[in-house]
Amino acid sequence: MTRKSQLRKQELLAAASAVIAEHGIAGASVRAVAERAEVSTGSVLYHFESFDQLVTEAVKSVIDEFNGHRRRLIDGVADPVERLRIMIEAGIPERISNELRVVYEVAAALRDQPQYRRNQTLVTERQVALYSIVIEVGVALGAFTPRMDVDAIAANLVALEDAYDLYLLDPDNWQRDIYLRNMMQYAEIALGCVLVADASNADEPEEHQ
Repeated sequence: MTRKSQLRKQELLAAASAVIAEHGIAGASVRAVAERAEVSTGSVLYHFESFDQLVTEAVKSVIDEFNGHRRRLIDGVADPVERLRIMIEAGIPERISNELRVVYEVAAALRDQPQYRRNQTLVTERQVALYSIVIEVGVALGAFTPRMDVDAIAANLVALEDAYDLYLLDPDNWQRDIYLRNMMQYAEIALGCVLVADASNADEPEEHQ
């Protein structure tokens, strides 16, 4: 595959992802992707064996980037508590990205299009695994004292993310601060750590010797 052809394929994958984010998998079509990419419908099908292959590759590309972004956020962060805080803040984002919308559009389509089930399972498994690693490292360093199974805590954190992000998809229900605080408090209880500074103590003046 030539470099020009490879770039065109990436452009079509990005266009397909944007269409899915806006209209869902059911609303994606060759024409919609062609219009978004500003190419002919023939050009779309030239680079893929079928439109289904284009959608499948677009979904996989989004999921790979979604998980890769989470890993990059904590790369180089040594403090396990800070790593966990970054993970939770990323899980309840200030803005719902197109990548996250695609993930949830895929979840919504599973009943009618079960071929995407593996993709959905993959994104969940990777998120749980990343949380588990962060927690296990923290346990080894003495930062966390888990009060239940580590994998169960990680799975619960991902489940809370998924639930709260579905709320945040509704522009009229934007309570990110509340959802973020709820997740932080659950992690504090489950892991015996402090993620949120005590505002009352922070406002008190320091004592001078």
